[in-house]
Amino acid sequence: MNIKIYRPKIESYSEKVDRMYPPSAKEKRTRQVTFKVTDDCNLRCTYCYQTNKKKNSMSLEIGKKMIHYMFSAYDAGISYFKDANGIILDFIGGEPLLEIELIDQLVDYYFSIAITQKHPWMERTMIHICTNGILYFEKKVQQFLKKHQHHLSLSITLDGNQELHDKCRIFPDGSPSYDKVIKAVQTEMKRSSIWNLGTKITISPDNLSYLYEAIIHMVNLGFAVIHANVVFEEGWEYSHASLFYVQLKKIADYFLENNLTESVYCSLFEPNYFEPMEEEDNQNWCGGTGKMLACDTKGNFYPCIRYMETSLGSSVPELKIGDLKHGLGGTQDCASCIEKLEKITRRSQSTDHCYYCSIAKGCAWCSGYNYQVFGTPNKRATYICVMHKARALANAYFWNCYVKQKGITERFLIHLSKEEALKIISEIEYQLLKKLERCE
Repeated sequence: MNIKIYRPKIESYSEKVDRMYPPSAKEKRTRQVTFKVTDDCNLRCTYCYQTNKKKNSMSLEIGKKMIHYMFSAYDAGISYFKDANGIILDFIGGEPLLEIELIDQLVDYYFSIAITQKHPWMERTMIHICTNGILYFEKKVQQFLKKHQHHLSLSITLDGNQELHDKCRIFPDGSPSYDKVIKAVQTEMKRSSIWNLGTKITISPDNLSYLYEAIIHMVNLGFAVIHANVVFEEGWEYSHASLFYVQLKKIADYFLENNLTESVYCSLFEPNYFEPMEEEDNQNWCGGTGKMLACDTKGNFYPCIRYMETSLGSSVPELKIGDLKHGLGGTQDCASCIEKLEKITRRSQSTDHCYYCSIAKGCAWCSGYNYQVFGTPNKRATYICVMHKARALANAYFWNCYVKQKGITERFLIHLSKEEALKIISEIEYQLLKKLERCE
């Protein structure tokens, strides 16, 4: 299905940097460099994949060395940086705002070098910080946000309404965090004309039953763009998929009844997903196989933070691709690792069942989590499969109701087999979806 519909979407910070390039430089790329400034966090979210948190923090010396490496790697034509016309400085934790003074020093240092060298990155850099919002009102945080407001992308994690948020996003003593976070979100939204506020609802088995209320709460708060996704980890069952369908259908009815489809973007509903993929469409969904670079508190390099010990624990060894001493791919082991990562494709990591799936389009995975589960990123963990199927059915309901409401002749086809559909919904519900598909 190819519905031409306007829906608001926040321009990503990567797209913003790309937009600054002259047309002749469009073939060049924006590169993201993640600084893991601390392993520590002031919350203990139940679904957090960083299960091996420690008190480690990056030193100013390590951070400066990483910045020097970035500029020298660009000059030396090292693969990851040689064609980087723009940079995204991504600061993450743990909770990154625990180290706001360090972040401020590193950003100043980065721009001092860029300006001194009259480097292309001087005007082609975005800062991104994803925070839980607990420290948002601290004086030093507010000073930093004001100082860098014109090249800052800030994300405050709010899991929808209070019930859903407080189900999982809790303090170490088990107390809830919603009241603190919502104040930060509401304050930041008042300044949305100059600051780009992002957020994302993380859906787990523990909070799935609150999804409808959470999405509606986000709409009522004034969000025009709502991102939400289910966790990749093991634990999803068909009973969850059935509940997911019910929740999504309620959200669909709310959007349709209130004419929100063209004014509010919700990532759970995509009109051009949930169909087979062409065999030549062989790209890896996840960027954690060479499209990102992360530096830990000690100066080691990884494809992303999910390959670090804080995420993996003792289940499998860390997967490093370099360090500040030897550079990116500077040892034989790291060079070999990078070579293997770059060869990973959708085909190489998928079974025939996944690769030729009737609803393969839009199905996501995490290469770092694949590595944690199987000891290799080149094999897909498919625990979210049942949730993708439920989402496919709910999208069939939503989009066929929408086009009927708008008098559009094109239909959203149900590519999921009846056998699989009936594991999630009833026969009566399935026949309703088929009637909508036939425009009856």
